[in-house]
Amino acid sequence: MLDSEISSSQWPSSRAPGQAVDRLLYASLCCVDGPVFEEMHRIRRHALQRNVADDVFVALLFQAGWFMEWLEGPAAGVQAVMRRVARDPRHRDLRLLHLSRGERRLTEPWSMAYTKEHERPEDFARRAAALRELRRQQPSDPASVWRRLSMPLNRPGAEQSLETDCFQRVMVCSARGTQSFDLVRWLGHVNRTRVVSHRFAGAQARTGDVATDYVDLDGGPGQVVRRVVAMARNGLQIGLTQAFLPDYSHLIVVLSGEANSDRDLMNILVSSCARLAHRPVLLGVAPKSCGHEDARAIASQAGLAYLDCDLGGSADARSLWTVAEPALDFSLGAAAGGSPCHPRQSAPNGG
Repeated sequence: MLDSEISSSQWPSSRAPGQAVDRLLYASLCCVDGPVFEEMHRIRRHALQRNVADDVFVALLFQAGWFMEWLEGPAAGVQAVMRRVARDPRHRDLRLLHLSRGERRLTEPWSMAYTKEHERPEDFARRAAALRELRRQQPSDPASVWRRLSMPLNRPGAEQSLETDCFQRVMVCSARGTQSFDLVRWLGHVNRTRVVSHRFAGAQARTGDVATDYVDLDGGPGQVVRRVVAMARNGLQIGLTQAFLPDYSHLIVVLSGEANSDRDLMNILVSSCARLAHRPVLLGVAPKSCGHEDARAIASQAGLAYLDCDLGGSADARSLWTVAEPALDFSLGAAAGGSPCHPRQSAPNGG
């Protein structure tokens, strides 16, 4: 069976939110010769068959010469996967990072991520060892472990924010074009901070590989660090993306004014948030001529909070951020139950 032949109707019933499963993360040195992302696609084809049979959902990361894998499922299934991993010549020097029992976060049997972050293997190993030691004293959930290793904060002095997960996460998606990525790259330029890029793929081959960029911004005196993540539209359908959606306070939706494109994006958002206990506030950014009625109706029917932000003229990155940023401080972010820390609260712009 090929990955393109796997349908969600064949996924195990225990993917339902709230069901307790074993959750395990490990890191291992990558021993793959040749392009690693291509090898990860080959791993996906085989893993989908076996993992579905074992009722185990998996996310696999490659970074700095290391694999990191996140497994969720019944104890017997997780143990079966780990026995196969131990025999796999593409891995060596396995290191357990996290083991717990709790709610399943991953929403599909397979997700994978690849980062070209310029980090030495020994530096990744050092961070993994420090995190393992810290988590012995401060138990955490697997999402926090994954985030700390795969997406470390890029602001000086932000270590405490990362350790406590006390920083705001905001996602940006655009209905058409690359406006979400243009915004993140512009923020990196004007704030003189690095933009980090990843590639993602999920269980469904039709979703394709997608890109994501993120930038970390200083919150100013007394304010938390703010992370802004640009996500490709199809990326919202990937299980690894959905696993982290509850941690976002807001999701900036850049509407195009083209009815079908805007409706398609809103329907993807509704589907991606359908099984989440805590959902981000949707912040619609659109030209005044576009209107928000259709997007607001789709969000309301799905029980999602939706705030309007109108663009006065240009839809360039500066204009998008000018209208969106004040609304990110609005108190509905706390009501959404997303990021554990929120900056000052003020009235939204255009809402």
